[in-house]
Amino acid sequence: AGLTTEEDLDESVGQSMKKRLPWLLVLLCLGLGVSTVAGMFEKVMKQLTLIVFFQSVVLGMSGNSGTQSLAVTIRVLMDEELTGKERLKMVWKEARVGFCDGLLGLVSFVCIGIYIMLAKAKPALYAFSVSGCVGTALMVAMTISSLVGTVVPIVLHKIHIDPAVASGPLISTVSDLVAVVTYYGLSWLLLLNIIGLTG
Repeated sequence: AGLTTEEDLDESVGQSMKKRLPWLLVLLCLGLGVSTVAGMFEKVMKQLTLIVFFQSVVLGMSGNSGTQSLAVTIRVLMDEELTGKERLKMVWKEARVGFCDGLLGLVSFVCIGIYIMLAKAKPALYAFSVSGCVGTALMVAMTISSLVGTVVPIVLHKIHIDPAVASGPLISTVSDLVAVVTYYGLSWLLLLNIIGLTG
């Protein structure tokens, strides 16, 4: 949340706001950046409105994956004796874990495809084209978010910024950006340009 361990009940409202507000302003700017990027895919949303329904799935899972890697990395970084080789090993491991977690995209491919066929009465090609895009975006976004969730705290620790304070808000926003670009980029490329799906 961008907070410090010193914050407690004895602080005044002004002192608490002084600590929190800078992070919130930074995140507001970054959030507007994510919204701007999403707005670049307005054409995709207009031509294929159904994909908007599943945006929260991709964003949520991407953020969760990055947060898990962040928690593991911060815990490991408490060991000041950690070597550069061990850090690289951790980055490689978390990237693989993120990819394996991203295989949940296969589950979403099947479940969302069936849901679209039954609940939205769409043909199988349409339904599984959309669910395939969701599943692929999940795999890519979760892998990248896990990587980011590991690399960012390592870099911040290296430049003497407390990763426990700064990493969380930054990784949440970066994960959203990765998810938005991946999901709508794939929708634009695969569904509109290659398959020619609309409606």
